[in-house]
Amino acid sequence: MPDMPDSTHIPCFHVHTEGGETAGQEWICDGDEKIARLAHDIVGQPEQNLRYFDRNPRPWNLRWLRLRPGGRPLVAGVQMFWNLGGQIITTEVNEVCVSGGGSEVLTLEVVSQDPGGVATSRRQLRLTYDADLDSYCYDFVAHLDLHSPEVFAAPGVEEVRFEYSDPWYCDIPRPTVEFAGMWPGFGYRHLLAEEADGSVWQMPLNHMATGIPAPQSFKENGLLGLALDPGTNPAFEFLGDTASRTAVGVCNWGYDVHLTARYAVAEIYQPICERFRIRLCGDEKAKELNKQAKPVPAVLYAGFEELPLYSRSSSFERGLRLTEPTQGDTDPWPWLPSGDEAEWCRDTGRTDDYSLKLSRIDPGVSEWTMDREGDGAFTQVWRQAEKWSISVYAKTESISGRGAYLAVRWFVYNYEQCYPYVKSEALTGTHSWTRLIVEIEGSPPPESSAICLSLRLDGAGTVFFDDLEVRPSTTFKVEEAQVA
Repeated sequence: MPDMPDSTHIPCFHVHTEGGETAGQEWICDGDEKIARLAHDIVGQPEQNLRYFDRNPRPWNLRWLRLRPGGRPLVAGVQMFWNLGGQIITTEVNEVCVSGGGSEVLTLEVVSQDPGGVATSRRQLRLTYDADLDSYCYDFVAHLDLHSPEVFAAPGVEEVRFEYSDPWYCDIPRPTVEFAGMWPGFGYRHLLAEEADGSVWQMPLNHMATGIPAPQSFKENGLLGLALDPGTNPAFEFLGDTASRTAVGVCNWGYDVHLTARYAVAEIYQPICERFRIRLCGDEKAKELNKQAKPVPAVLYAGFEELPLYSRSSSFERGLRLTEPTQGDTDPWPWLPSGDEAEWCRDTGRTDDYSLKLSRIDPGVSEWTMDREGDGAFTQVWRQAEKWSISVYAKTESISGRGAYLAVRWFVYNYEQCYPYVKSEALTGTHSWTRLIVEIEGSPPPESSAICLSLRLDGAGTVFFDDLEVRPSTTFKVEEAQVA
């Protein structure tokens, strides 16, 4: 059960700098408790091309926001800059001002501009404590002055959209695979939102449901929040006119939400100002939203309503209905089909009735792929000597062409074709269950954050794949150390 609100709590906010890397870290504190960090760090890979697409090496963010005194961090990051599309991002910080230290109201202001001088951002934070909600309230005002609005007012353009923040959560996604020391999965299963027409939108937390239509506007002071984990449901509240202008996009990790405001071209010739708040959503409110939520619309991927889930030891027996949240302590990625006649087979297998099938009449390429295994996919940290051993069994029927095989390559998000495939033996003709093996050995390329696995048919005929085993070398080193 969540704790009862502490109506006696009186905050005392201040900014504290403590020793750390280089010049140390700046924390917003309530008394002795750190409740948020103001970060201006160099962001390396894989986070850089996962979150910033290599366009903002040292972003200003508010990190690790606690929403309740004594509670765990619930919001992992809030951007303190504007992303106007392309390369126009207010990355260069001119000034940071703090006032109200030692009081119940703390104000922080970050002034920044893009390198070319197109725009200036003035991001203000007002931090207070709401005793009724037993929640810290982070009120943001996002000012934007466009010095050259003509950059965006191209012929024929009637509306522009600017991203004023891309906040992300702490506790999702859960780990993609099990590993020693993995973080716990909490009770979040849905995103909920109060749309402009008064309806409640929901999105189940799985990696494929992020493609469903997301809210394009909110009711005034409407909420977007995670649910349901008692006492710890974080919410974004859209204030005043910002609610009607704000559209949301959800990363397919599910952990970050893109907050974008839209403007008629005439509006960008005047100063822009958006307002939003981060706070706890009370349990009763979260339950009410969950009860009122509209049904999840159909979710299809290449015609599939359900896809097989990846695990490191798998006979492809587990699946995910795309309209439902992922269950359990992990949040694995599904195998994705492409090309002709890819089937998740339920009546043929080597050790049970499950397998992944590819069948082609005409020569060509079909495959099942999974490209979210590795350091950047919410698993254990890679080592420079990383080595992966991958095997799968294949049964073929009348395969012609280049054959059926297993292939693996280093994978770089947003730059998928940088590295070659390492391939197993290719099977042609007809074979009973045959083991295919691939090893790929580090050091991983520095910008790589995953390996891509491909079960591939290049030709014509039919192949069934079953009993996958993926063995990263770091796992065995940890296990050996524990045994010793």
